[in-house]
Amino acid sequence: MTDPFSPLSEEELQELDHFMLYEVDNDESMTLDALDGYLHAIAIGPITLHPSQWMPGILGEGSAMMPPVESLEKLNHIMGLIMRLFNSIIAALEDEPREIFPLWNTQEYLGKEYDDAESWTYGFCAGVNLCRREWQPLLETPQGQNWYRPIALLGEDDFEPQQDALTRTPDLRGELALQIPQAVIAIYEYW
Repeated sequence: MTDPFSPLSEEELQELDHFMLYEVDNDESMTLDALDGYLHAIAIGPITLHPSQWMPGILGEGSAMMPPVESLEKLNHIMGLIMRLFNSIIAALEDEPREIFPLWNTQEYLGKEYDDAESWTYGFCAGVNLCRREWQPLLETPQGQNWYRPIALLGEDDFEPQQDALTRTPDLRGELALQIPQAVIAIYEYW
């Protein structure tokens, strides 16, 4: 039996990625990197959300809580992968030293590789929006705004007037991405 807090193997991540991309019949379902950001926001948030509150957001607007699968065995397997991903995020945050391992892609531009955290931050912002009112005490402090800013610049539309200028190039977006792991840990410790 697999430890419910063990990180997913590379093979399991690829399986979950394939499922999200090709087996969920909804154009609004999350990609693996968006799912990872979403689960990070839920894991570090100010209140505990039950899977029944956040599972529909993974599959897209109007979807049922459970992913469409051909068998109960497949359903249990996919749900187990999602829950292990969630649990492994929590376990990494509770370890000392605290660490996060965001699942986002890299992209190459003009021969240089950059972190591409846009989908991850989109998912994170969607997770924040599940209980935005409860996040407000943090988001209203200068410190909280500073932590949330790199995430929101990449993941929210119309976050601030200078947003386009601050995210115009892969280099600028990559610099913002590098700020995210420490920001997530700081937010977690705040709550």
